[in-house]
Amino acid sequence: MINEERVKELCHMAVYDDHKSKADCQMGQYYMWDYVSKELVKSFFTGSIAFVLLVVLWGMSDVETITAVINSLEIADLAIRIGVLYIGFLAIYLFITLLVYCFRYVYGRKKLRQYAGHLKKVQKMYQREEKLKA
Repeated sequence: MINEERVKELCHMAVYDDHKSKADCQMGQYYMWDYVSKELVKSFFTGSIAFVLLVVLWGMSDVETITAVINSLEIADLAIRIGVLYIGFLAIYLFITLLVYCFRYVYGRKKLRQYAGHLKKVQKMYQREEKLKA
């Protein structure tokens, strides 16, 4: 005879396994700040690449201004401005990354706890069934 309660629990577990389990299980292997700091390091490199690409695109679109700056020997001033923009851009980018991955970690851990709860219920059902058979 089919145990409907166990089928419901197994269904919840199967849905979770199909959709979210890989990312949440990877997240569950770390403490919160270890996970977030790993993502911050990755975001530092991707943010730096994005900033360089933005500067290159700006340079390609505004060639006249760049040639005027180079001809007037204000390269140090331009470098300082770009450095300040880089620091500001990266600070905002890393702050947003920090917020996003903190929320993802908290949400993912909540889902893992729910999955563990379903797993415990199914285990108890199997144990009860074994006791009845014995």
